[in-house]
Amino acid sequence: MAYELRDTPFKVNAVCPGYTSTDFTFNNGGPVDTAASRIVKYALIDQNGPTVKFFSEETNPETGEIHW
Repeated sequence: MAYELRDTPFKVNAVCPGYTSTDFTFNNGGPVDTAASRIVKYALIDQNGPTVKFFSEETNPETGEIHW
C-alpha cells in the first residue's frame, strides 16, 4: 500500500499498541488509554513524518521503531 501511495501525502505504517488490558487479554496488560495514545500519535503524523515503518513503543521505548 505504501508503494501505491508513494506519490500522495498519505503515510503507511504499522503500529503495535502493546499488550493492552482488554477482554481478549483477560484484563492483563497496560491501560487502554496508553495503547490508544500510541495509535493516535502515528495516525496524526504530518507530511514530514515517517512512512513504511513498524512501531512498537512497548518493545523499543527509545524510538519506537522496529526494524523488520
